[in-house]
Amino acid sequence: MRRILKILPMIAFFSLIIGTIPAKSELNSDNFYFLENKVISAGDFIENGIRVEYDSKNNLKNELLIIKNNLEKLFKEDIYIIDNKIFFNDDYREINVLAWKEDNETKVQITYTNNRIECTTNQIKKELEQIQYFAAENIKYFNFIKVKIIEEQKQNLLDLLKNNIKKGTLEELSIINGMVGKGRLINGDKINFSFMTYNGEEYLILGTPVIFITY
Repeated sequence: MRRILKILPMIAFFSLIIGTIPAKSELNSDNFYFLENKVISAGDFIENGIRVEYDSKNNLKNELLIIKNNLEKLFKEDIYIIDNKIFFNDDYREINVLAWKEDNETKVQITYTNNRIECTTNQIKKELEQIQYFAAENIKYFNFIKVKIIEEQKQNLLDLLKNNIKKGTLEELSIINGMVGKGRLINGDKINFSFMTYNGEEYLILGTPVIFITY
């Protein structure tokens, strides 16, 4: 991603990160879950979520039945399979399951989004572990958190990212209504971020290793 020379107000603000030596947090917690808690405390929580992708040796029908039964046990609701897809939602969460055959394996993608501030992505991951097949292989997790930026807390969000992104790994790109960027956390994890402005409000989205939602 090439560096954009034209400096927008948000980029000028965020560019304070560049050239600054990151410092470990006093809690020695430099992973996504730490960032998520700090971002929530410095912004107005909108939503968070996880997408899990994995392979299964089960045939397609049996894999979907396993997920369906696990969802029904977890949420005490009737769940239906339609065209190899499962959808569940309530006042707090939305879960989409997609499964398909590829070569001799079944591929599964489960996307879980949540609007409860009390529910962290760590808690969502624990629920997903109850939903997915216990013998899943090649498991990949993608986390995200979205907050509305509180003007008085903007500097705190900047400092948070500055202190947790490795020096020399930051790349950024301006777009029509904000900027996007990527880097690596102190612990080596890949992270993507997006500062967006729409409807007169500013938002921050963090995702690891990528942001899988549209924004």
